[in-house]
Amino acid sequence: MIKKLKVALFALCLPMMAFATDFEDGKHYNTLSVEKSKTAKVTEFFSFYCPHCFRFEPVAIALEKSLPEGAVFEKSHVNFLGGLPSEVQSNLSYAYIIAKQHGKEHEVAQQLFNAIHTQHIRFTDMKDLKALMVANGISEPEYDAALVSMPVLAAEKAMVEAQEKYSKINALTGVPTFIVNDKYKLNTSALKSQEELHELVAYLLKK
Repeated sequence: MIKKLKVALFALCLPMMAFATDFEDGKHYNTLSVEKSKTAKVTEFFSFYCPHCFRFEPVAIALEKSLPEGAVFEKSHVNFLGGLPSEVQSNLSYAYIIAKQHGKEHEVAQQLFNAIHTQHIRFTDMKDLKALMVANGISEPEYDAALVSMPVLAAEKAMVEAQEKYSKINALTGVPTFIVNDKYKLNTSALKSQEELHELVAYLLKK
């Protein structure tokens, strides 16, 4: 009886084991030559100016909601897209960081994406950006003060350093790019569904 029970339990585990081994390094993800993070996290490198990131945003939101307890989802805004000065692109990095400080990152991110890609606002004028922040309950004096505060400056610097780190090893050549635990880059083009994306991320978080 005990032997039969063990066989039954093993059979139940087979689908999960088979699915996990279906994920191949070099196909579904790439292992990077950097140190693995000490905490579980998923980092999305993105740009508000990127049309692919705009279309991928619902996928990223669903991925964030699917993460297991204790895992963190981080959005890291880049400033290397062509067509606009890096300083202009970094202004949106600051805006996102400040919005996050006020718990408004999701609302502001969606509004920035929509404004840029449906209303064709480029936010090259800081007045337009401030107006959007004010509409989300972040006053102009609050925004101006935050722009020169150490936490915001440090957060933006960390985004730039992460961008440079992964660019140097050719892991960040475009956006959106997803990296799990600082170590595993997802190859989203090899995935067939949102569910498969969630399964791969869960697999890599435990790897």
